[in-house]
Amino acid sequence: MTTQPRELDEAARLLRLTKWQRFWKLDVPSGMIPLVWNGMMSFGGGWFFLVASEVISVNNHTYALPGIGSYVAAATEQQDIPAILLAIGVMVLMVVGVNTLFWRPLTAWAEKFRTGDTSAAVPQRSMTLAVLRHSGVPRYLGMAFRPVSRGLDALTRPFGLADRPLRVNAGRRRAGDIVFGVVVGLLIAWGAIELLIYIQGSVGLAEFATALLLGFVTFARVVVLVLVATLIWVPIGVWIGMNPRVTRFAQPVVQVLASFPANFLFPFVTLLLITTGISLDIGGIFLMALGAQWYILFNVIAGASAIPADLREASMNLGVSRWLRWKRLILPAVFASWVTGGITAAGGAWNASIVSEVVGYGHTTLTATGLGAYIANATAAGDFARTFVGVIVMTLFVVGINRLFWRRLYRIAETRFSLT
Repeated sequence: MTTQPRELDEAARLLRLTKWQRFWKLDVPSGMIPLVWNGMMSFGGGWFFLVASEVISVNNHTYALPGIGSYVAAATEQQDIPAILLAIGVMVLMVVGVNTLFWRPLTAWAEKFRTGDTSAAVPQRSMTLAVLRHSGVPRYLGMAFRPVSRGLDALTRPFGLADRPLRVNAGRRRAGDIVFGVVVGLLIAWGAIELLIYIQGSVGLAEFATALLLGFVTFARVVVLVLVATLIWVPIGVWIGMNPRVTRFAQPVVQVLASFPANFLFPFVTLLLITTGISLDIGGIFLMALGAQWYILFNVIAGASAIPADLREASMNLGVSRWLRWKRLILPAVFASWVTGGITAAGGAWNASIVSEVVGYGHTTLTATGLGAYIANATAAGDFARTFVGVIVMTLFVVGINRLFWRRLYRIAETRFSLT
């Protein structure tokens, strides 16, 4: 919304669109591309907690829902490797099917809403979308929904026209922000006081110190994960992104890898750790990385593929050395994309720590030292006070790191390494 062209905002008011019409004809199309891509990545992240959400242990009671997640959990407990492999195969087919039949057509269709003179470095193509466009389905759907659309337009017209400009007066916006901030702040303060009173009466506020120390242990794992994933995937992502033919093949593969629930592979890694005697304190980093690392690769590919062709040709024609080319062109160009991938990977790693620091295979359970294990064990034991403490501390870690580190990197990317 903040990058919506001013000309389109003025056109919507000149055409006297209602608020409902403006929402569907301007606001939704303006945000369609980032909405679809973020939806696709978030959808993939949702698969990750499939096992955890379908089999939950709370207060020493286990609750299971029917589904492939509970199937994998039962197969892991019974050490049934063929059943786990079967579930992995089914999930691969499901992820590929959803990407092929839903997300790829949607991303290709969303390109029609790209504004300005820019175009995607690698055009999004979809055979499913091509088949739909050559069929009569869009026309029949349009005919079916046209009366509904006209009816909603008529019903929403009394709510007024969308004649207020997108960029309102700074003073009015500041006053609204202050009122909103005060109301939300009071509600948060009230909730925090009530929660602290409950924690003090249950386990004592000193429990925060224990959770804080464990938080630093998990934080160290997250840092190692992001650093190692950066060293491995940035060069590979740049190579893929700067080769359009490779990008056309590799980008869908990376999308599938990012969508696949990595905890379906946990039984094999856990069995390997048990067999080799490697501590979960170290192996937990690999478990967390199985799902989080792909965000760095995916975003670096997108950043490298967006490097202007004239800058690439200029660096080659000038005979710039490989080191200087990386230093002056490639790294600055992909920096903003790496920051986006890094913050997403770090957030995914924090979430994954809850299911990665306590893992089991058969009747053997491995536990790592960390905040994720603290939350998982407290939840399983029904210790809600410690669960609240762990969640609060993890939230403070994530928000604090985003504010102190990632936001500063975003600012550097905008001010020093912007290509526009």
